[in-house]
Amino acid sequence: MPVDRDARKALAPMVMARKHALIGGIAAIALVIALQAFNSVGCYDHTLPTFLLVLGTFLLAPLLPALISLFTANPLRAVGACLLFAPWLVFAYYTDCVRPYQGGGASMIYVAVLLWGTPCAIVGALLTGPLMRLFGVSVAPRR
Repeated sequence: MPVDRDARKALAPMVMARKHALIGGIAAIALVIALQAFNSVGCYDHTLPTFLLVLGTFLLAPLLPALISLFTANPLRAVGACLLFAPWLVFAYYTDCVRPYQGGGASMIYVAVLLWGTPCAIVGALLTGPLMRLFGVSVAPRR
């Protein structure tokens, strides 16, 4: 049975420019920070110093895998780290701002963001590389 040439081209490996991969990784990190800014302003009425304190306290550790990924051979791993971490911020917003108050004292949801978001970000960073290879996508090496 003959192989269609167009189908073979569709499965050909794709090499992404390193500059574009870096831009994608930085954009993913910026979107996570923007999501936290939305949570801080829209729900908690934080000031800029309070937002920066929250950013350093609860988001630095989960964003470390993404930040470190920017300096690896595949900066798109930062996108995977952010994709698996961002749902925890959405869950925190839902818990504190959307869901009716359940009683029981102060919210501890950002402890969950820190403790469960960090492993999720690590898994996302580690799985992005093999998934990209599976789909035939690679990042051009440094010059």
